[in-house]
Amino acid sequence: MSRDLPSDVHAVLTQLAEEGETAISGAEFDTARQTVATVETVSRNKLPECELRSQLLHGCEQVYTVLDTDDPDAAAEYLRAMNRRLAAVDDGTISE
Repeated sequence: MSRDLPSDVHAVLTQLAEEGETAISGAEFDTARQTVATVETVSRNKLPECELRSQLLHGCEQVYTVLDTDDPDAAAEYLRAMNRRLAAVDDGTISE
């Protein structure tokens, strides 16, 4: 079964992931953490239990972990992967 992914939720998540990556590139790690926290909140509150939600939450957790271990390149790659996953959402539907 699939459900529609609202375009505004998709846009916000995509924008936040991009902003997080930009913050990391600029060595603004506190800003990146705040941005990822917002991705986590939006994912928990606006997405149903589904693979996309699980993947985004996992990505958020990994970004925190690698930032804490001082690996900003890996954190940026997780955010890029999250954006690729969001871009792969077909026709605005998400799988459960």
